[in-house]
Amino acid sequence: MLRSFAGLFVLALIWSVSGIAQELPKLGPPIKTINKPMNTQKDMKPKIVDINSAPEADIVAVGIEKAVAKKIVEGRPYRNKRELLSRELLTKEQYEKLKDLLVAKQPSKK
Repeated sequence: MLRSFAGLFVLALIWSVSGIAQELPKLGPPIKTINKPMNTQKDMKPKIVDINSAPEADIVAVGIEKAVAKKIVEGRPYRNKRELLSRELLTKEQYEKLKDLLVAKQPSKK
């Protein structure tokens, strides 16, 4: 009797699994997920800003205060980005922190 009960149990299990297997194609393809966080600061590359042509908003976005960014725009053109130090627009600490994000491109000579 135990054998017949085990046999019935196995048949019931196979029958239910086959029923589930027949339903899976109706559900559509599986959804692929990406295990990458969305738009974190680490993923975003910092934008390089040209102090001779960038709008004030872009200079502020780098991390420079709005009042200082306005002075930078008003003091254009700059020969190089170190002029922000010599003109005392940025402190040495601020400059060291931001120097890799700033450039001072020169207009092309015709």
